[in-house]
Amino acid sequence: MILTTETTIQKVWLPEGEFPKITCTTGGRKRRNVYGFLNLKTGQEHAFKTEYQNMYQTRDILKEIRSIYPNKNIVLLWDNAGWHKGSVVQEYIKKDKRIVPIPFPRYAPEENPQEHVWKQGRSRCTHNRFIENIDEATDELVAYFNETTFPYSLFGLSLIC
Repeated sequence: MILTTETTIQKVWLPEGEFPKITCTTGGRKRRNVYGFLNLKTGQEHAFKTEYQNMYQTRDILKEIRSIYPNKNIVLLWDNAGWHKGSVVQEYIKKDKRIVPIPFPRYAPEENPQEHVWKQGRSRCTHNRFIENIDEATDELVAYFNETTFPYSLFGLSLIC
């Protein structure tokens, strides 16, 4: 997930030919990234703030996940982001031998449990709010993710035990 200070418009109704004027006083767009892993069995989220999303960051975050679950097999239900497929990530997964990535179909975010977590977090922490300090806002969002249980059901069946 990417959190930004840039003002964006999702939907707006105006008379034809008129355009909204939105000013932003942040001194330029600032971004922070959040990696998130939802344990479908427990509903526990593991979220991490990063400066970038790339294959090196992804590998480092996978190492963090491995330290949380040192003796477990891990199935990653992933979207098709390029940083998930990079050679450095693939080498780490191959070396680990107990991580199995399963890609989600393209253009099917509603099937991805993590997308539901992102939506709930944005609604709770960042929607309808001017983000003046990107680091404070991201830290608040990551704390919310890590302190909240996110029950998920697949085909109407709850996976939380």
